[in-house]
Amino acid sequence: MKTLVIGDLHFDNKPHGLLHAQQESIKFLIAEHSDVDDVIFLGDLMMHRKPYPRVLLALKEVIDFAVAQGKRVTIIRGNHDSENKSDDGVTALSLLEGKSVDVVTHTWYDYKTKRAFIPHYEDESKIKEALVNTPKGYTVFGHFGYCGSLNSAGDADFSLSLDDFNNPTFLGHIHRFGSSGFVTLLGTPYSTNFTEHLKENYYAILEDGEVTLKSVDWGPRHIVINCDTIEENLEWINDDSYFTLLRIMVNTIHEDQSSLSDLTDKLKVGYTEIKYKPLLDDKLPMSSLDPDNPVMEISEHLIEEYINASPTMLGKDKLYEGLQFIYENQQGRD
Repeated sequence: MKTLVIGDLHFDNKPHGLLHAQQESIKFLIAEHSDVDDVIFLGDLMMHRKPYPRVLLALKEVIDFAVAQGKRVTIIRGNHDSENKSDDGVTALSLLEGKSVDVVTHTWYDYKTKRAFIPHYEDESKIKEALVNTPKGYTVFGHFGYCGSLNSAGDADFSLSLDDFNNPTFLGHIHRFGSSGFVTLLGTPYSTNFTEHLKENYYAILEDGEVTLKSVDWGPRHIVINCDTIEENLEWINDDSYFTLLRIMVNTIHEDQSSLSDLTDKLKVGYTEIKYKPLLDDKLPMSSLDPDNPVMEISEHLIEEYINASPTMLGKDKLYEGLQFIYENQQGRD
C-alpha cells in the first residue's frame, strides 16, 4: 500500500483568493501522486471551529477529487475541526464522510492495515491511553504534540514525552517539521500565517515501511520583507508558483508614500499589507505594570493604563477598535 500523508490544511476564506489557492495546492499535490492508494489528512482541515459553507464546499471538492482518482481518504479530527472543547467528537467534517472517506472523531485502530488514528483530545490522558493501547508494529497518525514541540501559537501545550511513543508516529497540530525518536512532526504543506515566514513545508509518502519526505514549492506562502529590499527581490516575490501573502515592513510613518506606492504597483501577489516597525526602542520601559504579575487578558482597563504609562502615538479610539477586533476574532475561533 502506498499512502500520501498531509498535515494541517487550515482552509480559510480570508483574505480573498487564499481559499482557492489552498484548494488548488492540495489538488495539485494529490494529482502529482496518482499512484497512491490512500490519502491521510492529519487534522485541522479548517481554520475555524464554525466554518463558512464555502470552506466546507472547498474541502468537499478536494476530497471528491481524491476519491474520483480511486483513493481511500482518512481524515483525523483536529482541535480546529471540533465544534467545541468537550472531546465529544462533534465536527462539521462528518459532512464529508462517505463510501471511500473515513472521518476519525475518536481513536480508531485499523487492524487490517495495522494503523492507529488518534484525533485531538483536550484531555491528554485519552491520548496517552490510546498510545499505550496501540499494538506493537502499528503506525500511528494523530493530531497533538509532545513536550518540546510548539503549536501554531508558539505554545508548548502538551506534556507527553517521547517515551510515550513506542511506534512510528506522524503528527499534525505542530506546523513546523521535526523528527525525533519514533515521532515525525510533518508540519503544514504551506505556511498559514506570517510567523511562518520562509518555513520549509513537507508532506510524506509511505510505502512498505519506507518513509519519503517531499518538500512543497508551490501554493500559499507568507513573506515578511523590509520595504527597502523589495526591489532587489521582485522576481522571487512575484514567483507565480505561489499565492504570496506579503507583509511589507516600513521604517517610519514618514516613509516616502509615493515611492512606496510605485513599488507596490510592481508586485504581483495575492495579498499585501504594510506594517510599521516599532517607533520606540523595545529596551525602554513601556509601562508601570508589575512584571511579576503578567497580564493574561487585554481589557479596556489595560488600554487605559497603557496610554497613561507609555509615549504612544496611537489614539485611544484606535486601541479600542483593536480590542473589539480581538473579541470578535476570539468568538469566531471558540
